[in-house]
Amino acid sequence: MEFRNEQPIYLQIAQKIKEQIVNGSLGSDEKLPSVRECSVLYEVSALTIQRAMQYLESEGVISSRKGVGNFVRKESLELLRHRMVRMQVQEFVQAMKNCGCGPDEILALVREELSG
Repeated sequence: MEFRNEQPIYLQIAQKIKEQIVNGSLGSDEKLPSVRECSVLYEVSALTIQRAMQYLESEGVISSRKGVGNFVRKESLELLRHRMVRMQVQEFVQAMKNCGCGPDEILALVREELSG
């Protein structure tokens, strides 16, 4: 995985795991690879993976079972999907506003894109 400089690596890994949950690569209540396996997979230290897992747990995306591993929480799919879609919409609307578009113009452009 190639990392971008503008965001901490552990957050980029957490985002990748969220995307895997939303797209179905990781299912509800599925066990995530171990910290060691993830550190090899993402070519980062175990500490970086541990931070990503702690972050995901603090967001309610995964649950940690001591001595067993980390698991995708059953409720996380809809929660994540809603959060991620909302974030994309907010970023899009802000970019359109930065280009000088008003609400009516933004809606018209979205409608045009959806019908085309």
